[in-house]
Amino acid sequence: MKWNVSVGLRLSIDYDDIEANSREEAEEIAKDRAMEDIDYNNAVADDAIVYCCYPTDEDEECEYDE
Repeated sequence: MKWNVSVGLRLSIDYDDIEANSREEAEEIAKDRAMEDIDYNNAVADDAIVYCCYPTDEDEECEYDE
């Protein structure tokens, strides 16, 4: 017997040193890159959610937006 199964996963991909003029632009670039990476690996994602974004020149922890 064969089965076709779809499994939903939560995936985190870190992108360091994104060059952008604003946080919003950096988040959009990261989302686009993630969707391209997911597509390249023959996976499907319905939505990309940014959960952490901070400048590389600042020594701070992730800010979790709710």
